[in-house]
Amino acid sequence: MTDLADAVTERSGRELLLEAAGELMSEIGSIDVSLHQIAKRAGVTAPLVKYHFGSRDGLLLALAQRDTEHSLQQLQELVAMDIDPANKLRIHIHGIIRSYARHPYLNRLLDSLLHNQESEGSEIIRSSFMRPLIETQRKIIQDGIREGQFREVDDKHVYFMIIGACQYIFAARAAVHELVGETKVGRELARDYAAFAADSIMRSVLK
Repeated sequence: MTDLADAVTERSGRELLLEAAGELMSEIGSIDVSLHQIAKRAGVTAPLVKYHFGSRDGLLLALAQRDTEHSLQQLQELVAMDIDPANKLRIHIHGIIRSYARHPYLNRLLDSLLHNQESEGSEIIRSSFMRPLIETQRKIIQDGIREGQFREVDDKHVYFMIIGACQYIFAARAAVHELVGETKVGRELARDYAAFAADSIMRSVLK
């Protein structure tokens, strides 16, 4: 019983810290939060952060892995669905925007981890998320071309178009405030923008 209780406590402490880090980053629009701030929000002591993650970088990597794991699983399930490539691509675009709406700090977090290409964290994110995302999206595009739904487009260009369209709205807090009077993208704006972005991108690739 003691071992089980310890495992539950450790898992709970780890999740509390990840939730606290994500909440703080979402609120301030930056990943520049200290271990002290994260520990205070989680209601634990700062040394517990190092116990669970080793360092601030370890915590950031764990947060990125947590936030991308679910999205990648959904993408893999999407590819396996018995629907045409055009519908897959549209659902994919909506899914990316929903993911960024849940975790608006994710783009900055991934960029930070990927910045040092020789670091362990960079390679983990590249192999566990970035490369699978690129390859899966490439398959959707190539399937669409082969089945005659898509024009002969360069899948690299489509990748940049989709990721750029999906990321910027969550990074441009000042512009969002000027346009809608809020400091972050709300659920209604995210939903409406996802539909607009999907329609715009689909028009650029469909025959």
